[in-house]
Amino acid sequence: MADTRTSQRGAAVLALCALLACTAAGAQDPQPAQPQPQKPAAPKQRDRVYLTDLEGTWISRDYLERLRASRAPHATGRQAAGIAIKIQREGNSYPIAITNFQRVVLQAIIDLQPDAKPKEYRLAVAQEDRPGISASELTYIPFRGERNAEGVFRTLSIAEPTFAKRRFLTYLRLSEPLETVVNRLVIAGEYVDAEGNYYEFTESGEAALPDTAFAYEVSLDPGNASCELLLSHREREPEGTQRIGFAWKGAELLLYRVSGKKTPYKCAAKPFVVLKRQ
Repeated sequence: MADTRTSQRGAAVLALCALLACTAAGAQDPQPAQPQPQKPAAPKQRDRVYLTDLEGTWISRDYLERLRASRAPHATGRQAAGIAIKIQREGNSYPIAITNFQRVVLQAIIDLQPDAKPKEYRLAVAQEDRPGISASELTYIPFRGERNAEGVFRTLSIAEPTFAKRRFLTYLRLSEPLETVVNRLVIAGEYVDAEGNYYEFTESGEAALPDTAFAYEVSLDPGNASCELLLSHREREPEGTQRIGFAWKGAELLLYRVSGKKTPYKCAAKPFVVLKRQ
């Protein structure tokens, strides 16, 4: 495991790529060992919580509600706290990434422990997962949760220390990639301009404009531009240079030209086109 670090662009980009593109449903877990026929594995105890129960991407409910209302991820990112948490097994370790889409904290989960009250627990985390870690090297992240009728945690109340300052916030477990959720809430749809030209932004991240088409992603980091921003998908089109600013004005979607060679990009004062949903 890498050392814990609160970083700016570099580490944040790597963690955000993982958060955007992968969820528990899409993660590649290690292949399980072949079971011994004469000694089948014991079932999990329902009243116990294992790290495998927590694997996946967790998103702040407050962030999703703000994003749904505003359709402006940069503005939402400036207001919400403790936005996203990702837990995913890597070999024998369980890294945990916590981010507000501007900075990211990367740590390793060392233990999952019951807390003082029923249905309350805490994660013991450290800078790295290695033998001989002392108690003084551990930080604790309390959380609360209850399984649903299928025995699965769908919501957790987590008090992470960096962005939420140990306030308990409700997190929802995503069942699909974060970027799909963001696209759907923010911009996905079919549109026309005043001349009847067709535009489309799909939930899966395909943009079709009258003069171009490209794989897009919605920027979540407010430091990327002075306006809300669409840009070429960093993994599907790593050499892409498309950048389009956008804003909502009631039911109209306004698109802006973007200038600059590095962040923060600057958006034009006036839109180059105004779109309406079909």
